[in-house]
Amino acid sequence: MIAPDYYYESVFQIPYDELWKKNIRGLIFDIDNTLTRFDEMQPSAKIVALLSKLERMGFRICLCTNNTNKRLGRFNENLSYPGIANAIKPLTRGLKYAMQTMGTKPANTVIIGDQLLSDIWAGKNAKITTILVKPISDKDFILVKMKRVVERFILRKYFEDLKLK
Repeated sequence: MIAPDYYYESVFQIPYDELWKKNIRGLIFDIDNTLTRFDEMQPSAKIVALLSKLERMGFRICLCTNNTNKRLGRFNENLSYPGIANAIKPLTRGLKYAMQTMGTKPANTVIIGDQLLSDIWAGKNAKITTILVKPISDKDFILVKMKRVVERFILRKYFEDLKLK
């Protein structure tokens, strides 16, 4: 079963200091419905502050999206983080390029995303730590909405298994 290593309600609840203690140095962030709604072009002030804080902590940051270069560019224009568009997650090409760009290895990298069947599956395929966050919005592309039906079934099983432990 595809299951995340960790699950949090949002990127703001992730204990980044604990990740740092576990020698995580690279953070790969999905954009749409992870950092911002898929239909918002710019990051919020809260997201900008979070990413800036993480950078000051010493983390290397890379954005990795299945969306277009145009989307990545508009979101990233005031941030200027390395980014990969058209990543085709769950394939690992984008994540491997992100690690190469950040100078990290699978053992000290994490992917943070809202989709089990793209972000988390890609992370598992790349052998990196995975963090699933709750999608920011129910609004999404039609294909993603269809995938979410399958994801809900898998996540229900995942959370049932957690309760048994």
